[in-house]
Amino acid sequence: MIKGPHHLFLTWIIFSGFVVFGLVVAWHEHLLFALFAGDRSKISVGIVLLYITATIHCARRAYFISAQTDYAQAVEAIIRSQPTMKLQLINARVHVTSQRPIPDSLITDYIGDLLRKVSGTRRSSDAEAFKSELTELYAGKLKGPHEIGWFIADITLKLGLLGTIVGFILMLGSVAGTSDFDVSTMQKILTDMSSGMGTALYTTLAGLVASMLLAAQYHMMDRGADELIDRTARLTEVFILPTLIRAR
Repeated sequence: MIKGPHHLFLTWIIFSGFVVFGLVVAWHEHLLFALFAGDRSKISVGIVLLYITATIHCARRAYFISAQTDYAQAVEAIIRSQPTMKLQLINARVHVTSQRPIPDSLITDYIGDLLRKVSGTRRSSDAEAFKSELTELYAGKLKGPHEIGWFIADITLKLGLLGTIVGFILMLGSVAGTSDFDVSTMQKILTDMSSGMGTALYTTLAGLVASMLLAAQYHMMDRGADELIDRTARLTEVFILPTLIRAR
């Protein structure tokens, strides 16, 4: 299926727009102020900074995968338009039927590496094996940078749980050192307990929301990478590999 230019990046921008809208509403309702003011541990600040860092990384990945998908569609259009296609490596660049080289991209590097591997094989089974190994290699190269994003999403969730524990420690600590339980002391204890409970709940909320939003973004990146890998594998299986096998 042919998609418009920078489809994944535009989808990510739409998703980020909804997130920004939610932040604006939270700011207008003073929820963000309550979050930072009620968190005595300041763990929520670290969660927010991690979220911003991961979101910037995700934006770069979305743009890169979108650009590579656009290049893949252009390369596929060039190859499909050639009734008698012949792929060649000229000056380390891939040419189709001795015409101008196809655009430099991840899929072009994949085709070039496949040409180098298949040119030295004698059996079609070897070519299929090389293709499978090369596909796994490029799939790891394409999806490998997403692991840091999933790691940060997991860390933000665990930081939220850590804030829960810290909040309960603060809440129970206000009772542990009290020997007299008069009215003024009870008021102070209740104030400290509510502050500790606020820390526990606000950090948990920040960790859960940040983790879910990051997971949604990196799931989107993984889906985009999978679609690019599937497009590359189909183009290779249907058009490129049979041509290379016949040309040997």
